[in-house]
Amino acid sequence: MRDLHGAVQSAAPAEEGDPGAPLLAGWLRLTFDQEGGDYHTYVGTHLYDAMREQAQEDKGDVLSDTIMAALAVDLLSIEAAALAVEPSRGQRTRVRTAYQLLGSMDALAPSWGLEFKGEAGPLAPPNDLVGDEALAAAVSQAVSAAADRIPWPVRRLVENTMLPVTRLHDEQMFIRSIQVFEGLYVHVGRCLERAISALGSGDTEGGCAELTDAAERLEAVPALFRVLTTMPREAFAVIRDNTHGRSAVQSTSYRRVEALSAPPTPGNPQSPLPGTEGETLQEVFERQTPWLPRRDVVRFEDTMRRLDAGWHKSKRTHWGITLKVIGSVPGTGGTSGADYLKQTAEVPLFPGLAAGTPGA
Repeated sequence: MRDLHGAVQSAAPAEEGDPGAPLLAGWLRLTFDQEGGDYHTYVGTHLYDAMREQAQEDKGDVLSDTIMAALAVDLLSIEAAALAVEPSRGQRTRVRTAYQLLGSMDALAPSWGLEFKGEAGPLAPPNDLVGDEALAAAVSQAVSAAADRIPWPVRRLVENTMLPVTRLHDEQMFIRSIQVFEGLYVHVGRCLERAISALGSGDTEGGCAELTDAAERLEAVPALFRVLTTMPREAFAVIRDNTHGRSAVQSTSYRRVEALSAPPTPGNPQSPLPGTEGETLQEVFERQTPWLPRRDVVRFEDTMRRLDAGWHKSKRTHWGITLKVIGSVPGTGGTSGADYLKQTAEVPLFPGLAAGTPGA
């Protein structure tokens, strides 16, 4: 088995003309996750990154949003099927939160969600769906309408990146939720990259647009966190015991957001990440401030603060949920769990603003 594992890990690049081979080679890495895997093999980030990289720049955001929507649709479908097999109050609550998540795609993945809402119409408020039959009918209609707008390659990718390490149904929800988070962090990172480029060339309007896009998405994250709050403490304990060494603190896309935002600080040390060797957004802002009109400086700083507030709230919510689900026990990936998250939640995305930048 270990010889096979080594062969998969060192698989040669696929031959030209075989579009399915890269997906297969990447997928095989996921199947050996228990043999020394990490967070990225658990979530399948390399497969999603590879698909995003194939898209042209002007279509990259649309594809990224479509992937997030496909994950949300699959999550809702999985949870609705579980409710049909074994109705319970807890499962009913989870279906409702997953239904709300799909309804929030116009904010979390707007290039997909706005068109979906335009075609399918607004989803019925979950509280208006009285009884399991009404809920099931609304969910079925929403899933069907959404699935029709998701290309087959994306659906196939989503199907192939559900490889739980336990038999718990809760783990399927957990995997899908963190895959949506990964997509969000990837997009926020892209927004920061483009904002750095825009501000560096004096285009404050373009930079503000990118930061506003990122902030609006982060402000919609509570819909995703509500799904995670349906995780029973005892279920997560089992998942944690079977996923040692795999933690969201290892997320490259999450770390990339902070690495692009500001230089490391004593309260937020960062290890170098590929592609983040240049100036951070905070550094470019400080450098450009003396040369920009006062109104542009104020507007850009306000937008940075909005993004910072959204990031901070997301981290605080993560800490609160972790405290509820795992209590004070150690977390995954060698962290101290909720205590670690509480400490990092207080670190601003742009420490220079908190300290008083030239635009303050």
